[in-house]
Amino acid sequence: MAEILNTALCADCELTFPLRQGEGQCNKCVRLAAHPRNSSEYAEISMWDQCRMCGVTRRNNMHCTIEGDKRIITCGSLRCKPEVAGSGRPAAHNVPSTVLERGELTQNRFKLAPSNRGPTSSLKTQLLLRHEHGNGDPGEEKVRVRKVLNADLGQSAKAWATSNLMPDIKAELTEQVSKEWERHQSSPLCPEHVMWRWAGNRIPVPNTLNLTLGEFYAIYASNENAVIYIDSIPSVWKQLAAAAQRKNGFNGFIALELYIDQQSWAEALEGLEGRSEQGSGSTLSVAFRSVQNCPRKRSAETDSTVAKRARTTEATGSQGPAPVYNRTRVTLKTLNCVVDSETGTPEFETSEHLVNGKLRDVPFSSGVMKNVYDDTENAHPAQLPFTVEQHTIQIQAEASRLKIAGWFLGTFYKYANNLNIAVYNNLTFAEAFLGEEINIPSPASGVTTISKDAPGLTWLVEVKRSSTVEHFTYTLSHKSLKKDLCSGTVHAFSHFVWGHSNRTLVLADIQGTPALVNGKDGMVLFDPMTHTRNVDSGVGDFGMEGIQSFLRDHVCGDICLRLRLDQTALLVLTKITSGEEENEMETGTPAQEDDHSEDEEDMHALVTE
Repeated sequence: MAEILNTALCADCELTFPLRQGEGQCNKCVRLAAHPRNSSEYAEISMWDQCRMCGVTRRNNMHCTIEGDKRIITCGSLRCKPEVAGSGRPAAHNVPSTVLERGELTQNRFKLAPSNRGPTSSLKTQLLLRHEHGNGDPGEEKVRVRKVLNADLGQSAKAWATSNLMPDIKAELTEQVSKEWERHQSSPLCPEHVMWRWAGNRIPVPNTLNLTLGEFYAIYASNENAVIYIDSIPSVWKQLAAAAQRKNGFNGFIALELYIDQQSWAEALEGLEGRSEQGSGSTLSVAFRSVQNCPRKRSAETDSTVAKRARTTEATGSQGPAPVYNRTRVTLKTLNCVVDSETGTPEFETSEHLVNGKLRDVPFSSGVMKNVYDDTENAHPAQLPFTVEQHTIQIQAEASRLKIAGWFLGTFYKYANNLNIAVYNNLTFAEAFLGEEINIPSPASGVTTISKDAPGLTWLVEVKRSSTVEHFTYTLSHKSLKKDLCSGTVHAFSHFVWGHSNRTLVLADIQGTPALVNGKDGMVLFDPMTHTRNVDSGVGDFGMEGIQSFLRDHVCGDICLRLRLDQTALLVLTKITSGEEENEMETGTPAQEDDHSEDEEDMHALVTE
């Protein structure tokens, strides 16, 4: 009996319940703590009766004893009810003096000076608020997404703001599941190894996987789809779904499954193991990143666009509290890059169109060739590591690479269509424009003043997309680790660029984000690098070293063979000697160019018609 009385005092409401068992809050305080103070649930629970002996509270069936003008509430149990029956005294009067003294000592202890210990959690206010708001804005509608896999990997549910993109949600859930996966496997999961399924292994409606969560939910909540998808909830989650409906006023709950493509994952792992046996150390390190460092996050963004500038130095990150970024309103004068439809030659056109927006004062990007800095003490860097003129040359080169790559892609599709060869058609390169700051410079630019003789910094501006990035090739690594149609098309496209450029240009560092392309689920490619013989295509151009890396790594897949690229775009390098004679240096797949020169001419003629 003494042990029961020792825990009679609730540490929260400071009421005493003589027969309460356990420490900490009483039953009512525990229920109240689960709801915000201004919520209807909190107000309702506050009105519930509470047993004066054990502290139990519930909406109905509480026992009331009337003794004169006194009303004594108990839970009605055989243990609590006899303690007050006929006594007419409030339960607190039954508490021995020792318990009251102990409660007084506890209250005095609360008045002592606080401990000097640091926080016991690494979670900061910004992270907790982001979790509470489901990665969205305060007050934004939330939809609970439940994912499930096999029993070893577990299942869970989380509320997400409706503005989140489905690829970003999948990437975060994949990262969470990968922690369990890595307990039994030697390599982590990446988003490209995982696909969405509805509960019961039902395949989603085509062209819905790159929408925002709100758009995704709206499609499946329509009358014809709701019964098939939204309303079909496994029994284990029905109670949570009902609670979400009571809270939101609609059935804001979807039950999804993550399907792991183990064959794709195994092929990627086999590719790594093959490189470790054959390749050099530098090649292995590049290949290993294709599995270890995914997904890559793209974060330098304005309200609706992503702005980038060239970089010269690496920046290192540090763990600490979540940063708080400010945004500054800027005005940009646009400059558009266009290419000649016949030759693919880029040129720039000025425009009188002005773009107004907000730019982060501390821009950052995870691209290898982009400027990354985080100056939290000063409004802007004291000195730029490059001149504005030098930066303009490099940022124009980046815009040119995007347009040239887009021109090559259009030509590639035309070539495949003329041969009636099936390829992955939902690829496109990102649309972008250059924006030069005018009037007032932004803190992010590092420029102090703008005048006629001192122009503002120029940004490359793209539409904001998913932060999930899938790599197909790297700057000096071009081996394919996947065998799906999309990856095969990208590698065939890179082979086509080599041949169609007269073996003078290699497209490298091909990467993309899942997005809608012409209304269909596809991939938006961005930030490509090029290697040229003259090393004149901008940052990341490794010249002959880069070209040799492609000729060494590329292995023709099924699509290359069907497009006859192994015959018309030989993986050999033409070297111009001092005597103006052309010699073939064989660095890739063995081939005799003389036997296929007519085929190569046919390919160029077919493309340019």
